[in-house]
Amino acid sequence: MMSWDGVIRGTRIMDIERIISELTHYERLPVDAMRAAAADRAAVVPRFIEAFQRSSDGDQGREVAGFLFLAFHLLGEWRETSAYRPLVRFLRGPSEHVDRVLDDSITETSHRVMAAVFDGDPQPLYDLVLDARADEYVRARMCEVLAMLGVRGDMPREEVARFLRACFTDLKPQQNCFAWEGWQSAIAMLGLEELKPLVRQAFDRGSVETEWMRFSDFEEDLAFALEHPAAPHRRFGSEYALWGDTVAELSTWSAFDEKEIEKRKRWARDPINWRWSPQETAVNIHRKVGRNDPCPCGSGQKFKKCCLVSESDWQNALSAS
Repeated sequence: MMSWDGVIRGTRIMDIERIISELTHYERLPVDAMRAAAADRAAVVPRFIEAFQRSSDGDQGREVAGFLFLAFHLLGEWRETSAYRPLVRFLRGPSEHVDRVLDDSITETSHRVMAAVFDGDPQPLYDLVLDARADEYVRARMCEVLAMLGVRGDMPREEVARFLRACFTDLKPQQNCFAWEGWQSAIAMLGLEELKPLVRQAFDRGSVETEWMRFSDFEEDLAFALEHPAAPHRRFGSEYALWGDTVAELSTWSAFDEKEIEKRKRWARDPINWRWSPQETAVNIHRKVGRNDPCPCGSGQKFKKCCLVSESDWQNALSAS
């Protein structure tokens, strides 16, 4: 359990400690505590940043991970640029460490949060993308953060293009790494037609797995960006919008849905009723789902950014066993 030694003095300390406690110990989305944190942001932000700095020491219990999950998204909602570098350091940590905190948010929301807290210096993002020890799915999304910043005008497109061009040789490993999916996606989103030959070569040498996508998919994404240079992300709905109201966005997630919570409770009380029967016929619900279709899991993400990734991991695990 993380120690939340008070760093704030005076009459408000109990209020702050209560906010921290409710953001740490929760089953349902702690809406009141999240709103209270927003109202006292000046006092809460240093505590959030300190928590991420401490987390690098491996303090990763379930409750701490839940707290960091909410803090990560609230910092994005608040456009807290002072959190940019601590969050990049956190994302460069061990893959299992980051996954314990963010889980599906690595692919669903991390890019939207990091684009929202960007402080104007891309070097920390460059270092993360090129860090072969970092989580490959995080690296993929950070490539797309750079594209988002280029589209928004927060970074010169020419500078992002320079970095993406260099990645063709500098990004490692060149095979079996999902970061390349984010690399080609960033190139397509920015409409960098001049880099199309490099993407072709990346496909040919096996950097971009054809299980994830085909070169023709890249060409479709690139063509859309060239036709809509001011809003190439419009094709994907809100997937590339900056992170918004945390309460409103997370309230739609199954993890915080009242029916799903009750279902998990019933499973915990009597798990035998939820076991799969070997007599049941297994059905591949993804068989007819296109990579740009909404994911059948209901996350709101495109299939290629959600369960297609999990399915690919599962197939690889089966092949290796």
